[in-house]
Amino acid sequence: MRAGSGRLRNRIGLLLLALPSVAFAQALPDASAAGAVFQRMQQLCVADDGKAWGVSLCGPVLLVDPASRQFVASMDGTDTALERDGPVFRGRLPDSVPVANTAVGWNGRTWTMLMLPLPEDPVARSILLMHEAWHRIQAGIGLAAAHADQDQLETEQGRTALRLELRALAAAVEATSAEQRRQASADAMTFRAWRQARYPEAAAAEDAMERHEGIAEYTGRILAQDDALETRLAAHLRRGDAVTAYARSFAYYTGPAYGVLLDRAAPGWRSGWNRKDGLPQLLAAVLGVQAEAGDAAFQRAGARHGLAEVEAGEGARARHQAGVVAALRTRLVDGPVLVVPVNGASFSFDPNRVTPLPPQGSVYGVIRAAAAWGVLEVRGDGLLSTDWKRLSVAHTGARQTAAGWEGDGWVLNLAPGWMLQPGARQGDWTLRRQE
Repeated sequence: MRAGSGRLRNRIGLLLLALPSVAFAQALPDASAAGAVFQRMQQLCVADDGKAWGVSLCGPVLLVDPASRQFVASMDGTDTALERDGPVFRGRLPDSVPVANTAVGWNGRTWTMLMLPLPEDPVARSILLMHEAWHRIQAGIGLAAAHADQDQLETEQGRTALRLELRALAAAVEATSAEQRRQASADAMTFRAWRQARYPEAAAAEDAMERHEGIAEYTGRILAQDDALETRLAAHLRRGDAVTAYARSFAYYTGPAYGVLLDRAAPGWRSGWNRKDGLPQLLAAVLGVQAEAGDAAFQRAGARHGLAEVEAGEGARARHQAGVVAALRTRLVDGPVLVVPVNGASFSFDPNRVTPLPPQGSVYGVIRAAAAWGVLEVRGDGLLSTDWKRLSVAHTGARQTAAGWEGDGWVLNLAPGWMLQPGARQGDWTLRRQE
């Protein structure tokens, strides 16, 4: 799932990734153009023939315009017939189904959903197709969708160590000798060990997201038939070095890097993987590397990957971000808020706009939640609680509309029979059914 479903599908509904920051109506492809996309996806998964994960990645596909919710499908629904248009099918997704690059259960099938427009670059498009196709089969191969907060990746130390790790991984992917690759890989694991020693809960959280989004991105890249896989992956890692928010996006970079390095060091590693060990731990075992978590090792490795530059940049960012976080806390924790229950809701969000706000949760710059009470669309910061049961938006200035309520950066469309009521704290509001 992309910058991606849940991204916990069975427990909290759909956790869908990669909403666009702004959704504009996108002309749906004609039957021929859509058919070409479906054919390319079929070609790629047939070429794999189940070798990557022991099962076929082929399956039903939806191409969806996020603004209009109109779609083109590769096959008919089973619960409700769709409109046939030559070799493809058309329709409109109900409001209860979030739109994202992900896998989604709807109309009797588990679909690979792809948001329009698709990447124009053929390789980037193929990577996306196989990334999302993997999400459709992941639960069946023992890698269920996961959610794990990454508070450490909003801290100055955590970000510094991650950026150095990305640089070292790029060097390892591009290395021309086994010794260079081993040294750069060891450096990457030193940076990770140093970070995780300072944030003890980080190891399990980071491993979980790499098994989820990291493996999806890795699968997309190894099955895209990319003749320049390493070169393109190294460039991807260098772009990751400039990312502003890592809390939900880091695994799109680290996951494919560790996977490709494992392919080089231990071809066939996937068949013996117990689905529990983290990818860096697997690589360390294969290479015979014992990552050091001490400051001296960190400094030595850091000198090879621009530590001084990264520390200077992250220090400046931390000073600026302190004001951003304080403002978010004022609006979404201290100020009056509308709190809606989202346990069991369907979600979609932009993984590139997530700011941890511990201990309350994380602030999503773009998030959509759909539940029995209706749909809440947030385009200006919503606080999702750590336990994923409550979504809060600033209530100051909120006004009633024909469909529900709207406020600064959010719109709430209420289902029939639901209304706002005062919350537990004075000035707060929540939802309840009308009697």
